Amino acid sequence: MRYRFSSKTLVVLAVFALAAAVGVASYAQRSAARTGMAATQTAQALLTAMLDQETGLRGRTISNDEAFLEPYRVGRANYPRALGRARRLTAGDEAARKALERSDTAARAWVRLADLEVALLRASVRREARYRERMRTRKFHMDTFRAHNKRYAAIVAARSRQLETRALFVAVLTVVVLGLLFSVAGLLITRHNRRFNARRRAREQAFEARQRDLTLTLQVTESEHEAHEFLRRHLEQSVPSSEVVVLTRNNSSNRLLPGTELAEGSKLRGELDELEPKQCLSVRLAQRRDHDETQSNSILQCGICGKLETRTACSPLLVGGEVIGSVLVGHAEPLDDHGERAIEESVKQAAPVLANLRNLAIAETRAATDGLTGLPNRRAFEEALKRMTAQAARAEGTLAAVALDLDRFKQINDVHGHGRGDEVLAAVGALLRSTLRDSDFVARVGGEEFMLLLPETGRDGALVICERIRVAVEMLSFTGMAEPVTASMGVAVLPDDGIEGAMLVRAADRMLYTAKENGRNRVEITDIVLGPVPDGAVTG
Repeated sequence: MRYRFSSKTLVVLAVFALAAAVGVASYAQRSAARTGMAATQTAQALLTAMLDQETGLRGRTISNDEAFLEPYRVGRANYPRALGRARRLTAGDEAARKALERSDTAARAWVRLADLEVALLRASVRREARYRERMRTRKFHMDTFRAHNKRYAAIVAARSRQLETRALFVAVLTVVVLGLLFSVAGLLITRHNRRFNARRRAREQAFEARQRDLTLTLQVTESEHEAHEFLRRHLEQSVPSSEVVVLTRNNSSNRLLPGTELAEGSKLRGELDELEPKQCLSVRLAQRRDHDETQSNSILQCGICGKLETRTACSPLLVGGEVIGSVLVGHAEPLDDHGERAIEESVKQAAPVLANLRNLAIAETRAATDGLTGLPNRRAFEEALKRMTAQAARAEGTLAAVALDLDRFKQINDVHGHGRGDEVLAAVGALLRSTLRDSDFVARVGGEEFMLLLPETGRDGALVICERIRVAVEMLSFTGMAEPVTASMGVAVLPDDGIEGAMLVRAADRMLYTAKENGRNRVEITDIVLGPVPDGAVTG
């Protein structure tokens, strides 16, 4: 009886000891994994802070707009915090500490040069030779920083793996020792733990690889639409049986628009037409909203998710406290931890990139637009001329170029004031936009001069359009102006009057000068003239 009691007691003690050993080892593994992940994320935070500064400096240099320095300032503020965390995490690890300090030395050198560049930009002092030299030096320091940052990340990752391996070894050794008393249970538990940890590490590694891939992909995107598509594909791959749509907030039209294409037969098709931002609760409340079919009787219903008979997770795209859109994920099955993390981390990664791409697109549009008339400016015209002449040449078609100039415009400014002159220019710009076809192009190229490009339009068609414009301009009326506004136009057609864009524009300008010499308020194309001919004028 005593032997039986002692055996049972020993088995119970062995079970408790084994359970305690496994618990301690598991805690050590989790602690090592958390520490390693925190160190890896800190390395990434350091890299992100430097890249933000580089992005802001590049944006400021390209756009000459102080607003583009915002990422620079954000990265500048985030870097010291990330550096402090990294130093705490690498305490006691000499190799990691050296790599970290070397990367910080390179970062400080880069920041000194970046501050100098910002100061020079603000002072409008930029010598091209010195600028390229400074740019190369900054690139060297940035490359040095990234190399040491990568080394630091590799060291902390290796240390994390070493700690996990050591914890696992202790667990296995403990199981083997205690297995003399409870060998079968110990072997089963060890085998189960090994398989579980392997699966967990494999899933974690696959998840981190996908997130790294998203980060790298977003860094090379060239447009907001392209970034939307990358984000959609990434989430649909990360969340099984899901459908993802990125919604963008258009403040000018107070609309929430799909930024990605919807699949045929999608349940979301038809629910996203004419949406206002306030109809999406995620955008309205600036927080994530989850919905399933059991919530149909909720007091507060989303204008999108509330109409769907499926589970959804809608996350706002938040940048600096402003909601620029949302990411709607429809999923057939409940989300697991990896699905939750994929949505949360992907949206956080994508939001600032999308905001930067949108700001860049707005800046590019403004740089190519005439502020008074809203028409494209000379820069945009030159790009359109290259594109449209190339298209006409490939299609062996025609392209008409029209040089339009308002007659005696200086007299309007002198007599009625520049305010009235601006009003005339804006009215003519609006008239041209409303008169021309969608495929046509019109730009204000300077002063009172406009250029029109009419694809697939020959001489006869161009003359008809120009005469219609000439008459319409003459019919414009303005308060306090008795004399009519008139316009002279010169027309040239590719390939008859030129085989490339510059020749075509010069030919149109020559015809414009001819129209001016022959009495104004007329359309001229080589030997054809339309419009009233004053007495004594020479037509040609």
